[in-house]
Amino acid sequence: MSRKQILLILFSVRYLSFDVFPLSSRSATVRSGRTLHSTLPRILSATLSSSDDQGYDDDEFIDDEDEVDDDAHVMASPLSQLPSEEAQGEDFSKGSFARNELWLEDATEEFLDVEKIPIGTMAQSDVETTTGLMAAWVRRQSVEAALTVEQLLKRVVDDMRAGNPDVHVTARMYTIAIDAWAKSGANGGAERAQTIHDSMIEMYKQSGDPLLAPSTISFNTVMNGWRRCSDDRAVAKAEEILKQMIEWEGDDVKPDALSFSTLMDAYARARNPNAVERAEELFEMMVQLGVKRNVYTYSALQNVYVRSGRNEAPAKALAVLHRMLDLFSNGDVFAKPNCISYNAVLNAYSRTRKKESAQFCHEMLQRMELPVEKGGYDVEPDRLSYALTILTCSRCPDAALGADLAEANLNKMERRAKVEAQKREEVSSAAPPAVTLDLECFNVVLTALSRSRKADAVSRCLAIIKRMERYAEEGHSQVRPSIRSWNAMLNALSRSKGNCLGEKAERVLNYIFDLRKKGVSEAKPDAFSFAAVLTAYQRSGGADAAKRADQIVRRMEELYDKGELDKPPDVYHYTIVATAWSRSKHETACERCVQILSHMKERHQAGFPDVNPNVRTYNALLDVLCRLKEAEKAEQLLYHMLALARSGDMGANPDSFSFNSVINAFTHSTLRDAGKRAESVLERFLEFSEEFPEVKPDSRSFTNIIAYYYRSKDLLDAPYRAEYVFNRLVSLYKAGNTDLEPNSFAVNTVMDTYAIHRHPDAGECAERLLRLMKNLRDDYGINGLEVNTGIMNTVLNAWASSGDDNAGRRADDRLQEMEQKYDDGCVELRPNTRSYCLVISAWSKSGSPEKAGRAYEVLNRMQDRYAEGKLNGRPGEQAYSLVVNACAFTSCSPEVEASAFKIAVDVMTKMAKNRSLSPTSVAFGWFIQACGSLRVPEHVKEKNLESAFNACCERGLVNNFVLGKLKASAPESLLKRLLAPATGNASDLDGTTDDIMEKITVPHLPPEWTSRKGDEKLEIQNGFSNVK
Repeated sequence: MSRKQILLILFSVRYLSFDVFPLSSRSATVRSGRTLHSTLPRILSATLSSSDDQGYDDDEFIDDEDEVDDDAHVMASPLSQLPSEEAQGEDFSKGSFARNELWLEDATEEFLDVEKIPIGTMAQSDVETTTGLMAAWVRRQSVEAALTVEQLLKRVVDDMRAGNPDVHVTARMYTIAIDAWAKSGANGGAERAQTIHDSMIEMYKQSGDPLLAPSTISFNTVMNGWRRCSDDRAVAKAEEILKQMIEWEGDDVKPDALSFSTLMDAYARARNPNAVERAEELFEMMVQLGVKRNVYTYSALQNVYVRSGRNEAPAKALAVLHRMLDLFSNGDVFAKPNCISYNAVLNAYSRTRKKESAQFCHEMLQRMELPVEKGGYDVEPDRLSYALTILTCSRCPDAALGADLAEANLNKMERRAKVEAQKREEVSSAAPPAVTLDLECFNVVLTALSRSRKADAVSRCLAIIKRMERYAEEGHSQVRPSIRSWNAMLNALSRSKGNCLGEKAERVLNYIFDLRKKGVSEAKPDAFSFAAVLTAYQRSGGADAAKRADQIVRRMEELYDKGELDKPPDVYHYTIVATAWSRSKHETACERCVQILSHMKERHQAGFPDVNPNVRTYNALLDVLCRLKEAEKAEQLLYHMLALARSGDMGANPDSFSFNSVINAFTHSTLRDAGKRAESVLERFLEFSEEFPEVKPDSRSFTNIIAYYYRSKDLLDAPYRAEYVFNRLVSLYKAGNTDLEPNSFAVNTVMDTYAIHRHPDAGECAERLLRLMKNLRDDYGINGLEVNTGIMNTVLNAWASSGDDNAGRRADDRLQEMEQKYDDGCVELRPNTRSYCLVISAWSKSGSPEKAGRAYEVLNRMQDRYAEGKLNGRPGEQAYSLVVNACAFTSCSPEVEASAFKIAVDVMTKMAKNRSLSPTSVAFGWFIQACGSLRVPEHVKEKNLESAFNACCERGLVNNFVLGKLKASAPESLLKRLLAPATGNASDLDGTTDDIMEKITVPHLPPEWTSRKGDEKLEIQNGFSNVK
């Protein structure tokens, strides 16, 4: 039996197992190409810039699951290494059949027509033509194309079986069939390709026909099929193929750079957790096997790093690029980086969402644009280079910077696209340009601007959209603004500041509808378009905006009923309207929110999708109830939500906002038991969080109640309740609820609650809380509990408010401690002017006989530290006045009171002479009181009292407080003399002179006495004098 006969038998057995379509279905299969083969051919060796068919999600134009072209990191198509027969097929397609949409279908139908070419009559040229047709079908990349390739192959087999001596089936034909299935995108396509290849190997081993000898190309083609598929076995199968190639006997099959590139890319696509390590092993294996690395191998390694998602991916991809540059500079021309290499680095950085990444990509693109002699890279950017850079910038956490960089790169992309288009027109080039205008690049920039919240975001979005419309009119219809473009514009309006936001957004929406009526298919408003307009009205505020939002959502309902809108309004739209009403402060807001809830439930029962009220809808009603101070109704709604959730409506399950809103409502209500009611809701909140851990209270849940007790001055047990709530917060935190971290605000408020209620133990309680605060900081590392000047001032205030006889001494000790620690380098405890004033106040309110002297001592210390640069603020009038107050309330032996009076005179004299101070009515009033209450000689008392009152009159600072102190302190004769100018205005008063003096009020005084000329420094006649 001859070799050819053996081959025919083997081929018949093996080939029949392929389940090829019978010839009777030929016509239907081929003609199906008229509708199914509408995509343009794709060449596997295309660079990354050819990936124009990338998918886009709602926010970005490159899907995280497929951010780069499938074939971008592979060296080239395996079939690109075949001999020139494919070119002959191309010549056929250009010669025998004029190019038209159906040229391939027509040519295939003719060659499969047994009436035109009977079985057994094919010539060698017909075989070559058939091979060319097979290769052309491969470019269609579909299941139909793969089946048609098999039909053409079967046609050759039929001639061979008929005994045609001029016909031979070759490994090239099998490889084309393998490639067709590898690129078909069909489930099982790779497995089919593998089956064909295995059968070819089996026939080769049994027949020994060199025409059927597998090659590196055929193995690479099968491996490419596994690389492209989503089968879980893809990586393992590709590894098996590499192993076969390594173990193959003979020189026809040896793994090459494409083999390793394909396998590495298979790892990258599979998101294999060991992809990076295995790719690096394969990279080193190439050296061991003597396989020369090239630019595509390096790119494949970069792609593995990019797709790994690891934090170090950008750095590793960049390191590969630097390695390529080093090798090329040392003479390795195969390692010269191309645009793909740079794009891989841009792609890696685009996934990091960092400010540094945006700046890096921006700078890299700039260097790609520059010529080498100006410090640029020896490569020109393509469309994807700009797209990835724009994407990276749009993801920058600094939204304003990201938007600026993204727009700048879009402008450069536009300029480059125009230059390329002009050059192609000048030279009449048919080659596709490297950079073209890209709709999604425009949309990404528009989205970035809409999120930037920059003041000019709206105007910049509008300018971009106008350019897009102009481009479309000039023939670039691919960049006509899509609904995503318009939605970005609407989103920018909804996030901007200014007046009439809702009206402006609605005008844009109406313009989109007008475009739609004019036949612009891209301009079809969707649910997001209406949501943006509703949000703009919500942010506008006011009843008119809420009413207009109502009308917008009704319009959505009507458009959906007419079939002009794809989706009806859902819970999101109705919730925005409810929120607009809740913020409108309109008297009917509460009623309208209830109506919206009822309407949503009715539509839900009627079968409309996604319209059942959710927690945000209920929260809008809770919010309006809280604004109306309807705490009890808010509480009822909260418990109604809990009941709905228990009955199965989990959309009504309250969240943290729900509970905190009710707590906040009670803490701002006037109900007598509001504090306890708020605590009750908090306890229910804590119970709820045990059942639903994702809904947790936070520190605000507690601090709102603590703040309520601080404001409840008439509530006797307010300090104790405030501290109880705080201790509850601490105990829960210690039990492991890390979200309930105590903070300095809570501690401050509890301390202040004791102080404002003038609790006798306020100072001691503040000290206790301070110790607790330090323990929590030291034992649990709570950074929010750092002891600083603010905390210490709260402690000082507590001592000043306590009335404790030792308050002055305890407060002074704390102040000296702060001074010492600041001098030792602890800047957080630097005393400020308030610190000193609080200590002086503590001394003035204490019962200590030495309080005047100690208060004066603190004032002098304050002045010294200011002179030394250790105090930011100059001692002000308040500090001086408080010392005078301490003197005025001194009650002890005559000697102590005389000393106190001397201090008061000294302080008033300093204030009168110091041009940086401006004494107030309070300082004069307290000094007048000191003159009247302290036991000093009468002539000294009267002289200083008269000087003080005259100075107060000259400054226009006389008020009820000063007048009252004067009447209480001045002897009768002095009072009559001092108030004599006022008697002329007291004609309406009856009684004796003494009675009139007592009845005189501020309106009776000369106007210049009360004109408040306190900022003028006047000379004080007779001055203040001390006790001799």
